[in-house]
Amino acid sequence: MKWPLSVIASIAVGLFVVSSVPAAEKQTVVVVRGATIVAFFPPTTQAELKNDPDTNEALADFQYYATNVQKPLHDEGIDFKEIYARSFRLEIGTSSTTFRPGKVKIGYYFVAPSKKPRVEYGVMTDHDLLQIATEYFGLAAR
Repeated sequence: MKWPLSVIASIAVGLFVVSSVPAAEKQTVVVVRGATIVAFFPPTTQAELKNDPDTNEALADFQYYATNVQKPLHDEGIDFKEIYARSFRLEIGTSSTTFRPGKVKIGYYFVAPSKKPRVEYGVMTDHDLLQIATEYFGLAAR
């Protein structure tokens, strides 16, 4: 059977569109058992970091401050999760909710059972993270 050129072109375009769509990201799930902070940053490739010094610097700062707060938060009984995803699902007891950041894709999601979540956008210093954790979770002043 001979295919008309328009049909072949349509199939080729359809294959190109399907092959250029990125594979769906697996949903990151955070199980909240108590006071929790989810530090979120979008997935970024090495090529993107190399070509965008601002993103590279933001990621370096994000990771540096996250490393600095892990021990003090752990000592206060606060679970700190550092994730690299465009969205994530939180499971709190029997309920589940999906969080999708708005225009700013970097930030921190503060949550505890029976409290309204608090979201802070942008890269925060370790000092600022600890201060907000103190306010939100009702810790003794530092």
